[in-house]
Amino acid sequence: MKKDNIVYTVIFSVVITFIFVFLLSLTYQATKGKVAKNEKLFEIKAFLNSAGYDLNTINNYEEFFNENFKEEKTNIWSTNKNGEKIIIYKFSGNGLWGTIYGVIAFNKNLDKIIGLEITSHSETPGLGGRIEEEWFKNQFKNQQINDKFKIVMGDGKGDFEPNDNSVDGITGATRTTESLQKIIVDAYEFVKSNR
Repeated sequence: MKKDNIVYTVIFSVVITFIFVFLLSLTYQATKGKVAKNEKLFEIKAFLNSAGYDLNTINNYEEFFNENFKEEKTNIWSTNKNGEKIIIYKFSGNGLWGTIYGVIAFNKNLDKIIGLEITSHSETPGLGGRIEEEWFKNQFKNQQINDKFKIVMGDGKGDFEPNDNSVDGITGATRTTESLQKIIVDAYEFVKSNR
């Protein structure tokens, strides 16, 4: 069969596609357990970080999580850190290009954010995707919160004033910023109504 024949091209394409699909499926089956375990570990670390635990002082994250965190209701967890109850909510909400997933921790009076972690998103890299950067998430630590919480356009350096009920947004990512503000206020209202 001549290689410049259309039948040859079609058969060759089908065979190559089949081989790659088979190899891809084989790789997926061989690694799916490890991927699931790593995803679970990533989520546990997000819980620990949001609640303000120092990961460097914990030897076994999963064991520590199982011993110190309790699911009170669906997606609402609690932990007791230094005698203070911390409430953690596992959230999801619409971003610009897809769903934003994460965890947010509040103090027991629900008037202060302890921490925020983003676990997954589809926002634009370099713009909305910057919501997972440390400078952005650090603004939320010990931030006052109520139903008027805002993410505002600031000077891009971050707003680390804990008592102004707001943090700086990301320049050029207005829709992501608006979406995340809604997600956080919704999370606050949900926990307030369901704890």
